[in-house]
Amino acid sequence: MALDSDWTQAYRRKVNLRRKTLIVAGVVFGVAILIPVIHHYQLRFAEASYIAKLKAKGEPMELAQVIPAPVPADQNSADAFLKALALFDADKSLLRTNDISGMKMVAPGKASTRVQQANAEGSFATNSWEEVAAAVRQNSGAFGLLQQLTGHPDLDFQIHYERGFGDGFDFKNMHLAEIKRMARQLGTATISDLHEGDTASAVKNLRAMLALTKSLDDEHFIISELVQMAIASMAVPASWEVLQSPNVTDAQLAQLENGWNAFDFVQADENALEMERAMGLMEVAKWRASNREMRQLLDGGAPGGQETETVFDKSKETVQIFIWRNWWSYVDELRALKGEEVLLETARNMRTNHSYQAALQSQTKELDALLPSKAKDSSSSSSGDSSQDMHTMLSQSIPSLSSLSRKAMVLEAGRQITVTAIALKRYQLKHGNYPPDLNSLVPEFVPEVPFDPVDGQPLRYRPKADGIFLLYSIGENGKDDNGDPSLEKGVQSSSLYWQNNRALDWVWPQPATQEEIQKYHVK
Repeated sequence: MALDSDWTQAYRRKVNLRRKTLIVAGVVFGVAILIPVIHHYQLRFAEASYIAKLKAKGEPMELAQVIPAPVPADQNSADAFLKALALFDADKSLLRTNDISGMKMVAPGKASTRVQQANAEGSFATNSWEEVAAAVRQNSGAFGLLQQLTGHPDLDFQIHYERGFGDGFDFKNMHLAEIKRMARQLGTATISDLHEGDTASAVKNLRAMLALTKSLDDEHFIISELVQMAIASMAVPASWEVLQSPNVTDAQLAQLENGWNAFDFVQADENALEMERAMGLMEVAKWRASNREMRQLLDGGAPGGQETETVFDKSKETVQIFIWRNWWSYVDELRALKGEEVLLETARNMRTNHSYQAALQSQTKELDALLPSKAKDSSSSSSGDSSQDMHTMLSQSIPSLSSLSRKAMVLEAGRQITVTAIALKRYQLKHGNYPPDLNSLVPEFVPEVPFDPVDGQPLRYRPKADGIFLLYSIGENGKDDNGDPSLEKGVQSSSLYWQNNRALDWVWPQPATQEEIQKYHVK
């Protein structure tokens, strides 16, 4: 009996120990499951709370809030554009490959006019002016159609925003490459017309170029804004060439000034960032809901995936997608949303305060705090580390998007200076000389004194004794170097671009002397 009792007790202890072990194991297993589940909901709640906070502020977070309004049929110039495109596509002349830009820089702050050159020097070849003029005449019908955009600079190509970037959306439908190509051709026609002495026709083509630039306001995409900036940059030297024309009239200059005043590059930046955010929210929701969508994203958008992918690779990717969907994506999307809000606040501060440099400095400081490894993040996609990409693939675009604000500052400075140079020419045509100060332009030629976007102060201007003037922005270094267009000390560069980011000041070029032109060619 005693022996049975000892055995029974030992058995019971063993059973109790096993039961306790199972209970502990169950508790541990339950906690192991519960912790990541709780963490998932914490991350999800943190992101949802931030989105709710933005909505409460009045931020447009839904796609319907940022899609531009449809263009009324009687104001939509898309048909004229497409007809012009068909004509240009059928053209085999030199305009297809050899565009000619204006304002050839020969020294810091000095430029020679293209129209004074013996031959038409283009991007890839040199032709005679007669050949260029013949090509322009050959395409007069296409240029005439583009000139219709001056009255209605709206192109509505029926973009399906609701499809997003990952479900059949096609940038080709927006004709961005074609718009840029036509802008170059309009620029070539402008220079050719000026060489022919037909300033009126040159102004028509330049105004069409500005209208084509303005048409991109309606799309609210980052890529559209970048194309718009590129075309506007091409229109600056063409405008400079028109100002050198001996027979340009005040009425023609007033039309050009109105064309330049129609732009608001900072507002375009804000619109594009709002679209980027709303579209991003829609895309991430798709990726979280569909393995197919996510695999296409990771495979570069190819429906068939990677041909050499092994079973192990697929299994690894499946696990990573699961982890991304439930944990990584919420952390990364929250970081991206905060970064986009910094960029939006920068654009809004630039627009309201006019001091772009202060806004950009604040942007850099905030992004450094938010994205301490932003340089690494922005280049991680080329490192071959897909795990790192999935940790940061939503926020790694923030550093590159931050450059848009700087580009807007550069372009807005160029716009303000161009408008001011046009107004100065109008004053000179009326009075025979340039004004003593910019206040003299108000209100007849400009509604208010043009400002320098870098610091928000009036553009620097001085008439000179030799009948020309000095007009400049203090440039990216934020310091007034008394209108010195040379590069910073120690900087080596062959570029003579007047808005070089290392130039001391951004000086509106004056016509170069024959001696300066000869020195450039000898060098």
